[in-house]
Amino acid sequence: FLFSQVFSTMVFSFSQRKALSIIPHITGALSVIGSLSILYDILKDRSRKLHRPYYRILLGMSFFDVFASASLGMSTWPIPKGTEGVYGAMGTTRTCTAQGFFIQLMLVSPFYNLMLAWYYLLLGKNKPLSEEAIASKYEKYMHAFAMIPVLFAVMGLPLTLYNSADCE
Repeated sequence: FLFSQVFSTMVFSFSQRKALSIIPHITGALSVIGSLSILYDILKDRSRKLHRPYYRILLGMSFFDVFASASLGMSTWPIPKGTEGVYGAMGTTRTCTAQGFFIQLMLVSPFYNLMLAWYYLLLGKNKPLSEEAIASKYEKYMHAFAMIPVLFAVMGLPLTLYNSADCE
């Protein structure tokens, strides 16, 4: 999806197309490992850590980042086989759609990052709030706000917004 749009509007040599296809496999895998490490760190000590809003927000962000990183790490694999000018394309329209959906979910991570900033603002600015006050008054809204991209990702499925011209 993403790479087919880049490849169709720019002229790259075969070696460049190959590099642009392979490098995301490495960086995506590293990102998945990093996000899974954060999830593991939180969940291995969940009895202590999940009592704090900070860790619950970080858990949500890392959970969605695993899917986004895996989708980006697939690089050109999900693009339909035979797509002209795309190195490594071996998918179908459905795999292309799935990749686009999960890449759209990537927006959850910056939304959660914004919620972490809001959390720290509430903890320390002007009249600081306790973690308990943040958890009871604001945390549910923080998670709800961070889920807005999920709504948009789901809405894009029936509208077939995840297929570029190369995927149809």
